[in-house]
Amino acid sequence: MLTGRGLTGLVVYVHDVATSVEFYGQLLGLPLVDGRADRVRFDTGGIEIWLEPAADHNVRLVGCRDDSSDIVFLVEDLERMRLALECRGVSFERRRTYEVGLVTDFYDPNGHRLMLYEPSPTALGWPSGPKIRELWRVHGRGGETTIGRSAGPALGTDADTGLAGNPMVYLFMFEDDQTAALNFYRDVLGLALVERVHCCNQDCAAEIEGIAKYDCGGVLLATHHMHQRSLVFDDVGRPYSPSQFDRSHGQGIAPVFEVSAIEELAAGLASRGVRIGDVQRRPFGTLAHFEDPFGHPFLLLERTGSRPGPVTSDAVTASAP
Repeated sequence: MLTGRGLTGLVVYVHDVATSVEFYGQLLGLPLVDGRADRVRFDTGGIEIWLEPAADHNVRLVGCRDDSSDIVFLVEDLERMRLALECRGVSFERRRTYEVGLVTDFYDPNGHRLMLYEPSPTALGWPSGPKIRELWRVHGRGGETTIGRSAGPALGTDADTGLAGNPMVYLFMFEDDQTAALNFYRDVLGLALVERVHCCNQDCAAEIEGIAKYDCGGVLLATHHMHQRSLVFDDVGRPYSPSQFDRSHGQGIAPVFEVSAIEELAAGLASRGVRIGDVQRRPFGTLAHFEDPFGHPFLLLERTGSRPGPVTSDAVTASAP
């Protein structure tokens, strides 16, 4: 079905577009691709962030901390980047050091969770390692010590450039049934499974592979089971992850797969049990909406031109029960 079809955009639903433009552009330093009133897009390397007003599309945002998903940026030196972004006005929540490397998270003005990730040599030796190195080689700007050869030298000091040149590497979608997630993403959608690994919860049995990672072109899409039994704690003992899963929390972002022959593809997915919304034709292309078993929305986009336009949620609301 979706094998070989990459994610081209990530729709991020927001309370106020102007406030979010300031956050993603001025505080994070992401390059603006299109800033017209009806289409605001930021470059994050292999995938773009597309801002859309939540209220205009009947999307309910959870609040100040939505941990149903996680947008992860690849960095060479996490502590250096954290300090630089703090100087630009970003507030960080938690930091953790473990087998995968170093991670620290923060939230945008709409409660969407984001993260900086500095991979460890151990993680770069896993099956997902070559993909991480590839994203850095194609989209990264910086040195070669931590991740390997980058696309070019650093654009300037981190305080000046922020996350420009530090590509989005992971999009985590949280779930509460790893078997159902594997069946849907690998077997129904046909995404290319890169690896399955144990999650970051020390109380999970060693044989539980709570994280599955899929190659989606310019980013790794990963499912991560929500910790139900216990909390995970950061480097200074603060709770790191939520302990309860709520499928109503997952509407705040919508990954966009760029496809061809969208009606044929939608019919094929429907034959596999995927509920597809009405196919919507727009000036920039054709859209169809579907959800995973955990309430996370996705969009299919068949472009009519060379560049994506603003993705609205008409396709989303058309398929809502």
